[in-house]
Amino acid sequence: MQQMRDKMIKALLIAPYQGMAETVKKVNIPDDIELDVKIANLEEGVRVAKLAEKQGYELIVSRGGTASMIQDVVSIPVVHIDITGYDMLRVFTLLRGIKKGVALVGYANISQGAATICNILEFDVKMITITSRNEVRGHLEQLKQQGYAVVIGDVITVQVAEQVGLRGVLITSGKEAVTDAIEEGKRVYHFFRRVNNQFNYFRETFNSMPFPVILLHKNGEIIAKNLMYEQDSHCHEIMESSAVPRIIKRVLESGISKWSEIEGKTNRYEIQAFLVSKAEGIVGINIHAALLKSHTKAVKIIGDPVHIPIIGDSGQAINLRKNIEQIAHSDDPVCILGEPGTGKFSVAQEIHFERFGQDSPMVVIEGSCLAKAAAEYEKIHPKLLSIKLGTVLIKDIDAVPMEIQDAMESLLRSIPNSIKVIVLAKEALDKLVYAGRFNDGLHQKISKYTLHLAPLRDRKEDIGAFVDYFLAEFHAENGNETVGMKQGAVEYLKKFDWLGNLSQLKKVIRKLSVMTTANYIELSHVETLMNEYEETVADISLPLNGTLEEIEQAVIKQVLQEEGNNQSNAAKRLGINRSTLWRKLKE
Repeated sequence: MQQMRDKMIKALLIAPYQGMAETVKKVNIPDDIELDVKIANLEEGVRVAKLAEKQGYELIVSRGGTASMIQDVVSIPVVHIDITGYDMLRVFTLLRGIKKGVALVGYANISQGAATICNILEFDVKMITITSRNEVRGHLEQLKQQGYAVVIGDVITVQVAEQVGLRGVLITSGKEAVTDAIEEGKRVYHFFRRVNNQFNYFRETFNSMPFPVILLHKNGEIIAKNLMYEQDSHCHEIMESSAVPRIIKRVLESGISKWSEIEGKTNRYEIQAFLVSKAEGIVGINIHAALLKSHTKAVKIIGDPVHIPIIGDSGQAINLRKNIEQIAHSDDPVCILGEPGTGKFSVAQEIHFERFGQDSPMVVIEGSCLAKAAAEYEKIHPKLLSIKLGTVLIKDIDAVPMEIQDAMESLLRSIPNSIKVIVLAKEALDKLVYAGRFNDGLHQKISKYTLHLAPLRDRKEDIGAFVDYFLAEFHAENGNETVGMKQGAVEYLKKFDWLGNLSQLKKVIRKLSVMTTANYIELSHVETLMNEYEETVADISLPLNGTLEEIEQAVIKQVLQEEGNNQSNAAKRLGINRSTLWRKLKE
C-alpha cells in the first residue's frame, strides 16, 4: 500500500473560476493521480501555486494567464488547459440571440480558433488578438465607445469588462479540455520533476497593537504579523479571500486607504488596507472585530462594487437605463421603490458604478436590522469620514425604526456631496408619512428623485433576456451543460405573474439548469417544475373567511411557518418591523 502511495502524482488544479472546479468533479481522474482543486486567478493563483510547491505538490494544472504566471515562479511542472473548439461552440451558442455588438478579446490561442468557427457558422463577432493582459483595458474602452455591449474572453477580459461597464462572458473549459490537460500532465511529470525550496518571510512585529495587523507584499505574501493576528485562530480565513489581492493592488495604485468586507467560513471581517511603502510594494491591513455570520449585521462595506447590466428591451428597461445615467451624476439622494425581488439593489449598484466605477466603496445599511443592532449604527459616521468618496445605500428604509429616523436624517444632512445617497423601499414613503410611520424631514431629504421599478408581471417581454442572462451566469458558476431554453418554454414562463419577481424567476431558472441534463431546457421541463410550484401555492392558500384581524393573524402565522419561526425574516417579508410583528402576535 505504501509503494502505491509513493507512485501517486500529487497534483493541484488551480481553477481561475468556480465553474472549472465544478467541471473537474465530472472528470474521471486516473488512479495514479492524487488531484486537489483550488479556485484562484492570476496573482492569487500565483500565491496558491507557490504555497502548493512548499506543501509537496509535484504538478500544477491551470489555464490561460494564470497558468503562464504560475509557470514563471515555480520549479515544478505546469500544464496548460487549452480552450477547445467545443468550448468555443458552447459560449457562442449561449449568445446566439445577440445579433450585433459582440466582440472577442483574447490571446492568439483563443482568437484564431474562434475566428475559424465564426466564419464557418457565420457569426458576426469582432476578433481582437492581444499579446499582454495590459492591452485588455484599452481595447475594451474603445469597444464601449464603438457601441459594443458584450465581450467574450478569458477571466481577465471578463473582469476588466465589468470594470469598464461592458457585459463579459467567460469562455469556460469543458470536460474534454480538462481531461486532455491531466493526461498531458502525467506525460510531463515523468520527464520533468524538480524540488525548489522557497524562502520564508515570516517575522514578528506590532505585538503591542490591540487588533490584528499584517503587512503584505504586493504579491500577497505576509511579511509581518502581530501577536493579536497569531492569537486569533480565524484570521487565516482572510488570506483565503480573493478580495485581498484586489485591495492590495488598489491601495498601491491610489496611495489611499481602502475598506473591504471579507466573509470566512464562520465569520465576517472588516479590513482597512493602508499604504506602507509604494516603492517596495508593501501594504498593511488592520483587521477589525469579527462577527459571526449567524449574527445580524446592520452595516457593511462593499469595497469593489461591480457593473451589473440592466437587462431587457422593454420600455421599462430602456427608461431605467436612461434614468440611471441622469440620476447617477446628480448630488441629490435617490429613492428606489419596488416590490421585493424587482432588482432594487442591482439598480443601486449600477447607479454607484455609473458615478464612481470600482474606485470607491459602498456603505450598505440594512434598515430592517437596525432595531436589533442600533449600536452598530453609531459606527457609520466615522466610516464615512474615512471613505470620503462613495455611496451610502440604505436598504428597506421603510423598515427603519422611528426612533432611529431622526438620527438618520441628521447623518444624511451632515455628509458631503461627494457621497451619493441611495435608499431602497418596498412601500411609497409619502403614504407612510401620512400614516405617521415615517419621519417627514427624512422623507423630504431622500425623495427628490424617485425610481419606480416595475414588477416582472408588467415587463414579461424581458423574461427571455433574463433567462439567457441567468443561464450564462450559472454556466460560468457551476459548469452546467445547459446553454439555452427553447422558445416555447420561454413563452410558457410568460403565463405566470411572478409574485416574487426577478428573484423568483432566477430561482426557477437555477433549478431548471440543475435538473436538465440536456443542452436546452424544453417546454416539458418548465411545465413539470411550474406545476409543482402551483401545487405548492395551492397547498398553502389561506381561507378568506373571518374578520380582518383573524385573516391577518392567519397570514402572519403562515409566513412565520414558512420562515422557520424566524421573526426577523417574517417581519421583512410582511413589510413591518420586528416590534410590530411581536405586538400583533400578542394581540
